[in-house]
Amino acid sequence: MANNSDPPSPLGHNIIKDILLRLPIKSIKRFESVSKAWYLLFNSHDFISNHFRRSSSGPSLLIRRFHNPTGSNFSIILMDNRTSIPREIKIPFLGSLIRYPKIIESCNGIICLDISPCYASAFVLWNISTRQFIGLPRPRINDAHKPIWMVATGFGYSRESNDFKLVRVVNFHCNEDDSLVVRAEVYSWRTGSWMLLDGRMIEERMGSCVIPEGQQAVIVDGSMHWVANGVGKLANHKYIVSFEMGNEEFRRIKILDYLSSEICVKVVGFKESLALALYPALSVYPGYGRPINRMELWTLDKDYASDVDGNCWTKLHTIDLNSSGLNPIGVHNDSELLVKRMEAHCVSLSFFDPDNKGIKTLPICSSDYTCEFYSYVDSLVPVANAGYLEVEKTRESEIY
Repeated sequence: MANNSDPPSPLGHNIIKDILLRLPIKSIKRFESVSKAWYLLFNSHDFISNHFRRSSSGPSLLIRRFHNPTGSNFSIILMDNRTSIPREIKIPFLGSLIRYPKIIESCNGIICLDISPCYASAFVLWNISTRQFIGLPRPRINDAHKPIWMVATGFGYSRESNDFKLVRVVNFHCNEDDSLVVRAEVYSWRTGSWMLLDGRMIEERMGSCVIPEGQQAVIVDGSMHWVANGVGKLANHKYIVSFEMGNEEFRRIKILDYLSSEICVKVVGFKESLALALYPALSVYPGYGRPINRMELWTLDKDYASDVDGNCWTKLHTIDLNSSGLNPIGVHNDSELLVKRMEAHCVSLSFFDPDNKGIKTLPICSSDYTCEFYSYVDSLVPVANAGYLEVEKTRESEIY
């Protein structure tokens, strides 16, 4: 790295900084070696935040595709939001893993991967743009005293605390006479450690329900959301379990009363609101349930916290499926549904606009088995926070 004794530039410091903020991440990482001053600037909290705001021109699409039933043969594809040209992304540490990784979430340029054999017990944070990755410390909750039944995870960013948080909700096997045992812990990017949450509070707020594995937590208004199934007397009911990242508390939101086993429920974020996509189970499980040729989109009312009866959902759209099924997978750009189109001899992947009913097929081959979709944006956010905080304390007069 060059020393910091270069003659002053004829351009003002603010002008130089403004020019550097417009550079792509690849150029910025290359220019880190120009001088110590530039290295400190590029790794400062102020520069990273401003660069993120300026360069965010809409999220790209991160796609994890499976090419066989077990999922061991897979690929990760990034489809640029400007060009719509897909390119395959190589995982730099793939050779050291004992199984294919699962993407928990992509948030502000940081991807959280589950690399464990089971029970979501080993994680990596990865920034594709900067090519940085780091393994996280092992979680504190394990199966030493009780066998684990199911583990749900979520990853997101809390503006309130300027912190990335990884949540791990663990359900344990229990005897018929035992009550449901659930525990949860949170990994903080700022502290670099796991913290156990109060078990009594979790059971009181979640109630007798369990979050099935494999769900992608949906983040709206600083909270993670999952669809949960009732247990025991509530076995035929579904709920939304919500985790607020700011105060790190759980709560349960009631779903529509008329749901049956013939209807699948997908929780999504739609136009800055929490939403439910309801679609027929028959399109997912052939031969199961009655044919219901429609998909519905409901949003949660803003004043739902005061509605104790659960009558807090408003129907936005009813979509006639006709002869082809549209299975919602997620939402892109906050307003387009990502759907699988189930047709006679073909499965295609598309964007669906529920306002004008327009469908735009994605420029990738149809999925042999299944796909997972995530929004991705380029950023300079570091995967490890220790150096980030140290640089953040540097005064601006020291940077120049």
